[in-house]
Amino acid sequence: MAASEQAIEELSGKIFLAALGATEICNVYLGHKLGLYRALANNGPQTSAGLAALVGADERNVREWLQAQAVSGLVTASGPDLATAEFTLVEGGREVLVDETSPAYVAPLSQAAVTVGRMMSRLVEAFPAGAGVAYAEYGPDAIGAQAALNRPAFVNELVATWLPALPRVAERLADRSSPAAVADFGCGSGWSSIELAKAYPHISVTGFDADPTSIDAATKAAAEAGVADRVTFRLRDLAQPVDGRYDVAFLFECLHDFGYPDRVLTTVRAATPDGVVVVMDEAADDVLVAPTDDPVQRFFANISPLWCLPQGRDEADMDPVGTVMRPDRLRELATGAGFGEVEVAPIEHPFFRFYTLA
Repeated sequence: MAASEQAIEELSGKIFLAALGATEICNVYLGHKLGLYRALANNGPQTSAGLAALVGADERNVREWLQAQAVSGLVTASGPDLATAEFTLVEGGREVLVDETSPAYVAPLSQAAVTVGRMMSRLVEAFPAGAGVAYAEYGPDAIGAQAALNRPAFVNELVATWLPALPRVAERLADRSSPAAVADFGCGSGWSSIELAKAYPHISVTGFDADPTSIDAATKAAAEAGVADRVTFRLRDLAQPVDGRYDVAFLFECLHDFGYPDRVLTTVRAATPDGVVVVMDEAADDVLVAPTDDPVQRFFANISPLWCLPQGRDEADMDPVGTVMRPDRLRELATGAGFGEVEVAPIEHPFFRFYTLA
């Protein structure tokens, strides 16, 4: 049966809007990477020439970028003449595009989007072969984006909101008579480990990750934060056992990425024989809802074949979950690794679901 004109028009319009969003996010990338947003936030209204001088860029290119930003509503213009108008970052622009610890900071999403664009030819090769694309191939923008997007939540919510909702964990961390040994599995660039050490000066934290660039960044960040005496980062493949025993362990938004999630949880279980484990992963719907108007669920589903799944399949026998980590799958993996207690924690969050394992 032939499709209706309305159905064709609606689908065509949907694809066009997706393409529009792609062009807008690429311009956000330029503003983010070249410091254009920061210059506007810190120096107030600027002409195209003034902004170009502040960041050391070509005026004509900056003028064209400002036009795009004004049309898309990310800056305001004092008049219609692009050469003489002064441009101002819109209200909320500092929090969303500049302030790296703001809860609303999402500028690094542009890094992720541009990275995916760069990787499309590799993904086209990988799909027919049933292969993956290694995390390291995604490059510095990918590593930076992943760390930067989670950092505000660690700074603003980890200690203030999440841990108080986990009394068993909070009490163990607060116990000064027997300082806890804490493991941060899949620590990335270390922001979660650093916030834990800042909040509980008596504990020791060991962060583990398989990416050397992330471990280097974490080590540097811990030194800058003044917690390097209590936070150690180790380069480890978590599919293999780790040294040490830990009272509390965390896996922050990483379990779904691992090529061997079952082996990783077995490693975690062996390292916390008498401890408690907190897993933070995506707040995916319990079952498939298709289609859905929920933008969060759409993001999870769409980023998975472009980012999480291929990064976890760079060896033939790897079997990652992908971004859409549903609760039943988490329970299955945890039970298989030897955990007897798997509970969904009472923490409400638009992007993350929390579990306690013991």
